[in-house]
Amino acid sequence: MIERLFRDAPVQPPSELWLWRLLFRPIRFVVFLFARFELRGREHVPAAGPYIVVANHQNWKDPPVVSLSLGIPIRWMAKVEAFDWFVVGFLMRGAGNFAIRRGESDRRALELSMRVLRHGLPLGVFPEGHRSPDGRLLRARPGIALLAERSAAPIVPCAIVGTRTARMRLVRRTEAVITFGAPFRFADLPAEVRRDRQASADAIMRRVAELLPYEMRGVYAD
Repeated sequence: MIERLFRDAPVQPPSELWLWRLLFRPIRFVVFLFARFELRGREHVPAAGPYIVVANHQNWKDPPVVSLSLGIPIRWMAKVEAFDWFVVGFLMRGAGNFAIRRGESDRRALELSMRVLRHGLPLGVFPEGHRSPDGRLLRARPGIALLAERSAAPIVPCAIVGTRTARMRLVRRTEAVITFGAPFRFADLPAEVRRDRQASADAIMRRVAELLPYEMRGVYAD
C-alpha cells in the first residue's frame, strides 16, 4: 500500500514531494540537534540535476544522512530490504527513493533510474549492490557503468564514513563524515576502460575509494 501511495514520488520535483516538504525541516532539526554530520566538498554537488551520486554503502542510515546533510531529496535506488523497516521505508519512499526487488532484471532498475534522470533529478546509487559488512569497499557491479553510459549524466563520487556506528547522543559530536569529489562523466574515462563494463564500474568506484580512508578502500586499496 505504501509503495502504491508513493508510486510517482521518484520523478516528482521537490515542490511536489509533500512528505519531504512536511517533515524535512523538523527531522533535520532533531537529528542535527543530537548528532553532527560533517559535510566536505559540497561545492562539487551540482546546483541542479540530473546527476548521479555514487557512494559506498555500509548502513541503512547512508541515504537519509546524505540527503539530510545536503538538504536535497536525492532519489536513492536501493534493494527492497532497505525499506523493510516500516517507518524508515515510509520516510524514504516519501523522499522520492525507490526499491529494486531481488530477482527482477537489471532492465527494470535501469528504466526507473533513467526516468529519474530524464526528469532532471539527482539519482543516488550504491554500486556495490548491498551493504559492506565491515565497511570496506566491495567490488562495484557493472550496472553502474551501463547507467552512466546510457544517461551521460555527471557522476558525483561520495564517500561515507561513520554511519555504521552513528547515533544521536545527549553530548553532540561528529558521528559521520560525507565527502564529495569532483564530478565527471562516463566519456571522461579512458577509451580502453569504457569498452569493458566491469572495468568502467571499477574506474567509477575508484573515484569513491580515493575519498575514503585507506583502511576502508577494500578491493580498491591499490
